[in-house]
Amino acid sequence: MSAADGRDSTACADGNCEIAVSEPVKIPFKGPRGQATLSITEIGPNSIAYTVKSGNGQSKSSASGPGQGCITVLRSNGSGNSCGGLGDAGRPSPQPDAVVIQAATGEDGTAVLQLVSAP
Repeated sequence: MSAADGRDSTACADGNCEIAVSEPVKIPFKGPRGQATLSITEIGPNSIAYTVKSGNGQSKSSASGPGQGCITVLRSNGSGNSCGGLGDAGRPSPQPDAVVIQAATGEDGTAVLQLVSAP
């Protein structure tokens, strides 16, 4: 599984990146209300679990199974999660005043994370 920014988590600092991860990692990025952190807490073949922290709030998501993943939309007033089959979902669409995070599981234990911010 390849990602545009490889395994360089610093590419996510501006809220726009596509990276591959295969171990727990904390990824700081610019959220709608300042600094936010995406923490990959568990990762393995066809599974991923993560927490997004921004300000005083946090959101947890997890997915397991082939072709599964989660999308978290982080807004200045909170966040929303959706997990399930991603199918052939490409890069998520940017949304105004939000960061969209998509985490797709991988059979080999490597997940692809995409962070998308509106320009």
